[in-house]
Amino acid sequence: MAGRTKKVRPSLVAVPDTFEKDEENKLTAMQASFVWWYTEGACSQTEAARKSGFEFPANAANKMLNGKTFPNVTKAVRIRQDELAEKYAVTPQKTGTMLWKIAETAFGAGHYNASVSAIKELNQLAGLSVNRSQNININADLNAMSKDDIKDRLSKLLSVEVSDPSSKDF
Repeated sequence: MAGRTKKVRPSLVAVPDTFEKDEENKLTAMQASFVWWYTEGACSQTEAARKSGFEFPANAANKMLNGKTFPNVTKAVRIRQDELAEKYAVTPQKTGTMLWKIAETAFGAGHYNASVSAIKELNQLAGLSVNRSQNININADLNAMSKDDIKDRLSKLLSVEVSDPSSKDF
């Protein structure tokens, strides 16, 4: 029976060829493999155990992560998750560095609009420029209001003293 061929998906990360014992965390090669697959391999705990070579992957995964049977594995998973969270965290410093590189690269390639946009975003990140917009919901019939009523209403909404406008304003 001929079916549709399965699409080959590219790997998100480079998979190590072999896994070695982790002396620091006191893990065997299979346990180190499980920690890698579980934290970086983008798979479930059972799939991580299967890829690590465990005979009964669902049972092994539960034992690895319950914290009682293999506490070193649980500790290694937490340490690696914390390292990855710090590595991929979005911080103002990383964002600023990335925007600066984008601005320089775009300018060097002659893409001036992209460079200006990156500099604008960088200035906003640094607090050097602020975009302000204010929406005021006015529930009033302007056709039925006099000029003085409109001025009074606007001054109350904006909490600003309104001076008498010149004849050029109308």
